[in-house]
Amino acid sequence: MDINEIESTLKSLNDSNPQILLSMIISPDGLALAYEGNVDDHERTGALYIELQLLCEKIMSELDYGNVEEMFIRSASGCVVMLPISNKGILACMSTPDVNSGMMQLVTWKAVNRLNKCM
Repeated sequence: MDINEIESTLKSLNDSNPQILLSMIISPDGLALAYEGNVDDHERTGALYIELQLLCEKIMSELDYGNVEEMFIRSASGCVVMLPISNKGILACMSTPDVNSGMMQLVTWKAVNRLNKCM
């Protein structure tokens, strides 16, 4: 695992869109491996993201819809996009509510492709 490449990827992701406030890589057990941006408690935030992923996986399984490939949630306060990084964890990003969702999804997919190579 190349930590410099991981940190560089997260920084590039945040720099690519001013509406992205936080980018995190979270291990399958909920530990924050790396993050870029502002967060009060990165460990708690990572654990919450893993809980959300588990819930989404359960729903997709119960509906017999296959594996989760991407999660995008929009609220009045902001958006969250979560993408799996192979079997190594997830990339989670938070943004402002006015983010262009298509652009956010595009830059997060690019980041996941880079992360897959260095993790």
